[in-house]
Amino acid sequence: MFRWFAPLLLLAGRPDVLLRVIIAAVAAAVLVLGVWLASNIALTFDTLKSPTIALIYGAVLVCFFIGVGAAAWLRLRRLAAPPALIPAKPLPELPLPDPVVLKRAAQISRQWERRSRLPSKFEAEPPPSVAPVMPVEPESDVPPPRGAITGPGFSGKSALIAGLVQTGSRAADQAEIVRLIDAGPIDGDNGDLAAVVASAAKSDGILFVVDQDLRAPEAAAVARLMATGKPLYVVLNKADQFNAADRDAILVSIRAKMPKGFAAGNVVSVAVEPSPVEREIEDARGAVRVELRRPSADIRALSALLERIFPPAAGRALRFQLGA
Repeated sequence: MFRWFAPLLLLAGRPDVLLRVIIAAVAAAVLVLGVWLASNIALTFDTLKSPTIALIYGAVLVCFFIGVGAAAWLRLRRLAAPPALIPAKPLPELPLPDPVVLKRAAQISRQWERRSRLPSKFEAEPPPSVAPVMPVEPESDVPPPRGAITGPGFSGKSALIAGLVQTGSRAADQAEIVRLIDAGPIDGDNGDLAAVVASAAKSDGILFVVDQDLRAPEAAAVARLMATGKPLYVVLNKADQFNAADRDAILVSIRAKMPKGFAAGNVVSVAVEPSPVEREIEDARGAVRVELRRPSADIRALSALLERIFPPAAGRALRFQLGA
């Protein structure tokens, strides 16, 4: 007896098929009941003897069949159609709390410090040549402003100075001179740091160059440099080594470690000597080869910052020279 229940069990596992069967059965029952009821009424009153009434009776049955069949077909088609997908509303972007950002910046700095100790396959490449720039004497007796550049060792201070000098050499002839002073690294002993602070105290502004988040010795050096009373600006070099999210996290962490009242706009990121990247080059015949090419340097943010530190006169540009 249970074999008769097997089809029912299969239909129970497919509710959509079961619903279609029920709709078809209901439509068939409505058609049979409607035809039986209309026929009994017509035969009871003996009205089919008239050709006109018989024609109307046939038209009513046809319309009845069409209506019930169309309703059942539309219902079955609606069941067969895939459900409409409701587009999900984009979740609002919530800002990350400061502890999460600072923790991420510390992780990035540790990873970057470990990678910087490994020999790079691009170390053998010679640095880009910098065209020598002849010193230009200022037009007036007022000495040109001086900017001191310091920071931890191997953060790219010399490359930054060379990049600024090379960029300034393309300025107009009628330019205002800014002398750049290499105050040296802050990684030495207390005497070396004191010499760096003394050299920076003679400048009109200090550029503190780093290539990762501020560590404890660097934060202490920043505090001593700010005690000179000279404006201090932090430059995150080698920004091409990080993706956008990691770079922004490091900038946020640096700003959080600066003294109270330090302007957030005084921290910028640059890429003075971007590392070579692999690029696919397609020739005229359609052949593709892979070459290592060095992207162009990006110091636009620093140039805008220097124009704010040493504002030139209207219609004039800044020209940087290595001074003493």
